Amino acid sequence: MNRRNILSFVWVTVLFIFACQNDAKTPTPPPLLPPNPTPFVPTMSSLQQPILSKTDLTRLIAAGCTAKSPRPTPGPTEVSLFPPVSDSDYQRGSSDARVTFVVYCDFQAQPCAQFAALMEQIMLEFPDEVRWVYRYFPLVEMHDKAILTVQAAEAAARQGKFWQMHDWFYRNYSEWSGLSPEQFENWLWEQADALQLDPIAFQKDFDDPALAEKGYAAWRHNQNIGLPGVPFILLDGQIWPSNLPLNYYTVRNYILLDLLEERQFESCPPPVIDLSKKYLARLETEKGNVVVELFAEKAPITVNNFVFLARQGWYDGITFHRVLENYIVQSGDPSGTGYGGPGYAFVNETSPDLSFDQAGMIAMANAGKDTNGSQFFLTLAPAPHLNGAYTIFGQVIQGMEVLKQISLRDPSQFPPPPPGDKLLSVTILEE
Repeated sequence: MNRRNILSFVWVTVLFIFACQNDAKTPTPPPLLPPNPTPFVPTMSSLQQPILSKTDLTRLIAAGCTAKSPRPTPGPTEVSLFPPVSDSDYQRGSSDARVTFVVYCDFQAQPCAQFAALMEQIMLEFPDEVRWVYRYFPLVEMHDKAILTVQAAEAAARQGKFWQMHDWFYRNYSEWSGLSPEQFENWLWEQADALQLDPIAFQKDFDDPALAEKGYAAWRHNQNIGLPGVPFILLDGQIWPSNLPLNYYTVRNYILLDLLEERQFESCPPPVIDLSKKYLARLETEKGNVVVELFAEKAPITVNNFVFLARQGWYDGITFHRVLENYIVQSGDPSGTGYGGPGYAFVNETSPDLSFDQAGMIAMANAGKDTNGSQFFLTLAPAPHLNGAYTIFGQVIQGMEVLKQISLRDPSQFPPPPPGDKLLSVTILEE
């Protein structure tokens, strides 16, 4: 999934979860890429053949799986309204961080103070993965100290203390935001010692007309390009949608999904199973082991995918992100958000002689027909209403009591609950 689509997928899935949070009829689907417009659908005659050759399996996988689209690259004439991050920008975090937030803000705007607090929390959790860039957008028509705060930040920057002044303004917002400009300047001089500034140099630089002009220039530029207000946020060069909630959980999910992209696959799995053999999967969890018999003959694409991902370590050390009492235990997303997948999608493989008529069936979670990826669920009770919509590809033969001990976790709650129990590893056994 490319970065350009991640935000829209997160938002659509957030809407889905909250719309369905009182309906425990279907597992939360991962937001995978849509399948090929004309996907191959295995026929029951092909699935009922006792043994498919490796060549047949290869063709089946190729016809039934759709790899993610390549990442978009700007054309030669494409010019962004927003300059790339450079050494002239005020930055926190590594220059080669995976995720970059560029924020246009006004120190006197309370939403900017709230966003700054959110970003401090994010930077503590992702110190090496996230870069935070601050750019001025002083709202001079609304705030009487919009330019004065830019002057103060720039004067502090001349002493290498831009971020100290940035944090001081936002953390002490209630102290100074209601002051008159004259009172604010007096308050500002009193803060010099606490910020370890040279007070004489600070006041001299504060009065430099060039600093005020820098604030006005930023205001004029941002007005001209049509920025609607603050905070105005770019995530990896893409505008944060106005209808997407700006809170810690949404931002954190974006980061986790972006980091997952490094692990995703550019192509569908190769054939790794031999349909003349029997396959078992041992799921090692924090609560004990669960052994599953895999139905390779009934769902060859799905079992091949599960074996491939297990051997790649995709399932090692991830969380059971959705566990509902007497219903399902769901995992398979290394991001832990419930929205992540392997970077490709493949078709459903349903069989009339397999149904959710008992506990212990393992099946693929999906976001609709033919959008299977890596997420799977195991049933804790019969669930016949799921028949025909989800691919059953195995059954628990040992450890059902362990499965029932996995800690409950409902990701539709807000704020989301802490991470669930760990799926430590999945080991494939051949017989």
